Amino acid sequence: MKKTGILFAVVGSLIGIGIILSFYGNYVVFEELVKGDGEISSGEELIIEIQIDKTNTQSGIYAVQIIDFKGQTVSANVLDPFNSIIESQSINEEVFEGYFEVTDSGTYKLMIENRGEAVTIFGVIGPEPDEGKKSLTFISLYILVAGLFGMAGLAAYLVISRKRASS
Repeated sequence: MKKTGILFAVVGSLIGIGIILSFYGNYVVFEELVKGDGEISSGEELIIEIQIDKTNTQSGIYAVQIIDFKGQTVSANVLDPFNSIIESQSINEEVFEGYFEVTDSGTYKLMIENRGEAVTIFGVIGPEPDEGKKSLTFISLYILVAGLFGMAGLAAYLVISRKRASS
């Protein structure tokens, strides 16, 4: 029985570490992104601005989420520091994520336009996180999965050992 207590502690620690790394990984990935949201009526737009330094990153990321998506007509444009459209996308799904090239240092804008009925929109723009930050979220997932498989294996071990003990 002492062995199962140690196994519970190890599996519980794996799950706890996985959860902590998951929260920390999400914080690190999203810390440099600028967020904006609001209810946008027909003909209105939501503009989110961010300063991006070309020496720090070569690409950027943007995402748009439409709450209660019902086939609204929404478009997203990314504008460079010279207010030229460098990325344009018609959003026809609840969550969309896109990338853009950082050509110059300066203020980049995500302009989300609504041409349909009023809708609540959530938008994000910023520099694309580097591979180290992205890998942190994958590592936390692997640790969580290992902990959950360990928990299932431990449960199976306990059931088998109790059946043997009662026989």
